[in-house]
Amino acid sequence: MYTLKSNKKMMKLTGLVLLCLTMLMTLLGAPAPFQSKAHAAGELKPFPQQVSYPGIIKPNHVTQTALNSAVSSYYDYWKGKYLKNNLSSLPGGYYVKGDSTGDTEGYTGLGTSEGQGYGMVITALMAGYDSNAKTIYDGLFKTARAFKSSVNPNLMGWIVADSSSAQGHFDSATDGDLDIAYSLILADRQWGSAGTINYLAEAKKMITNGIKVSNVTTNNRLNLGDWDEKNTLNTRPSDWMLSHLRAFNEVTGDQVWLDVINNLYNVYGQFSTTYSSTTGLISDFVINNPPKPAPSNFLEDTYDNEYNYNASRVPLRIVMDYAFYGDTRGRDIANKMAVWIKGKTTGTPGNIKDGYQLNGTARGSYATAVFVSPFISAATTNSAHQAWVNSGWDWMKNKKEGYFSDSFNLLNMLFISGNWWIPTAGSVTPTPDTQAPTTPSNLTTTVVSSNQINLSWTASTDNVGVVGYQVFRGSTQVGTPTGTTFNDTGLTASTAYSYKVKAVDAAGNLSANSSIVTATTSSTPTTGTNLALGKTAVASSVEEAGLEASKATDGNSSTRWASIEGNNNEWIYVDLTVTQSVYRVKLNWEDAYAKGYKIQVSNDTTTWTDAYTTTTGNGAIDDITFTTPKTGRYVRVLGVTRGTAYGYSLFDFEVYGGS
Repeated sequence: MYTLKSNKKMMKLTGLVLLCLTMLMTLLGAPAPFQSKAHAAGELKPFPQQVSYPGIIKPNHVTQTALNSAVSSYYDYWKGKYLKNNLSSLPGGYYVKGDSTGDTEGYTGLGTSEGQGYGMVITALMAGYDSNAKTIYDGLFKTARAFKSSVNPNLMGWIVADSSSAQGHFDSATDGDLDIAYSLILADRQWGSAGTINYLAEAKKMITNGIKVSNVTTNNRLNLGDWDEKNTLNTRPSDWMLSHLRAFNEVTGDQVWLDVINNLYNVYGQFSTTYSSTTGLISDFVINNPPKPAPSNFLEDTYDNEYNYNASRVPLRIVMDYAFYGDTRGRDIANKMAVWIKGKTTGTPGNIKDGYQLNGTARGSYATAVFVSPFISAATTNSAHQAWVNSGWDWMKNKKEGYFSDSFNLLNMLFISGNWWIPTAGSVTPTPDTQAPTTPSNLTTTVVSSNQINLSWTASTDNVGVVGYQVFRGSTQVGTPTGTTFNDTGLTASTAYSYKVKAVDAAGNLSANSSIVTATTSSTPTTGTNLALGKTAVASSVEEAGLEASKATDGNSSTRWASIEGNNNEWIYVDLTVTQSVYRVKLNWEDAYAKGYKIQVSNDTTTWTDAYTTTTGNGAIDDITFTTPKTGRYVRVLGVTRGTAYGYSLFDFEVYGGS
């Protein structure tokens, strides 16, 4: 009894002191101290966690308490406006009320899997402040499972509607499922998995049987949904939630998630080098290999080829991989964006526009949080951006618009304030990566001409992930490819060269040297007359008018031949009119290139003799000199394996030799 009375007295005294302090701070114009609500479900990481990530800055013009208070206040607003549990067809099912921009097939769309993912992440992070968070989260999960995808039941259909027939009716959208699966890991770390829902088991099932099966492509990209092809090169960069994928790896032990991360970084680097070297921006949708912007109206609207309402979310997804796991590639991308946008807006976040061309030209006309807030998050990578981060925080904490912008704004506020914690680590300090990749194996050479030797090798593996290779000619480093091929050019005829290769990971760890291989360039000259120029060309197929076979031999590098899309074993041949001795063929590929192809010669177009074969083509220009000249009237390029999801396409098909 004494203890109870003493505790009551202490609680009253504490409350009185807190009340007086609050009144005093109010009179002085300072924010009231943040008050956490009662924990109701045994939260292990109750809000606020107020983590400080290594190498990341926070707003420093206000206190951590003020940051927490701004987040909790915004959450109260967001929850009251968007979090609903009024489905007559699913009692107890919660959803995030939001907009749907696609075809809802006669149903009234109330929400989407995208919104469901946002809501589940937010609710798990706000548990401890919101005493009802676990009930809400479980209700959100109930809806996600009830509205399973019509293609893969381990994923969520993209539309929520108040009709039982809508459950299992729609296919999936990748972004929603990534957030939902990730939120289940958060839920396991927040409440444990011994209750009614085994959060961790559900996460693993969704990650492995859902996302890996349906959304990870054969080329280690992420497709657009379980309705999309497994071998597609189409991808949405706002789905590149790299820290989510690392969490997937840590809970499943599956290397594929690290492979996807490394490939997506490589795709980003290739894309930015070609299309946004100054801005670091990326388009709403990316296609092809090498990667390029999707065309206008590719899937959603006119600006699918620009930095628009999908890609606006990318900076947060990228910077979190650096903040949480220390990958400096994420830091460098985010910092490039931050430097550019600060200069573009003269240091004023409110000057950010809702859309940009990749070169930085503004397309939009006003500031909205889904564009502004991620740029503020990106700037947390460098203390030189402190004033920008401070100003951005003041702008975003009061910005209230609609479901999409408000939901993503809140996610950014959770990150910037340090209240988005790492679900797979005991602390925020990443474990240093000191393990080197395995040694590249099977290094081989192909002598292409008197001045070019091509190399290929078997990929290395790493505990975190290989980011590239170092190629040495003798003791001199001559290349840093990200893939497993390299073309060494500018060599001297009739000269022997030796090569070795090392693998490197994100931490800079180097593998041992591969075996050394030696090759000698050809003595055959690589100059001469293009015998195919203006000659008749014939192809197995033509994609459309204007892309005929003759376009590859017309001497105009802006015109091209293109086969129909989707088929292997397409070909194009040129009639040299008389039998010729052919020693060299030069191919200028369009983006739709051949990974595997043959160059063949014939005297009758019926019997063909192989002059050159490769399985490691990588597009651009292939300049091939035969060790022994081949004789024939007809020269053919036979595409065996496509390098993209499309067909085959050549700007120029040149043949050199003489009668």
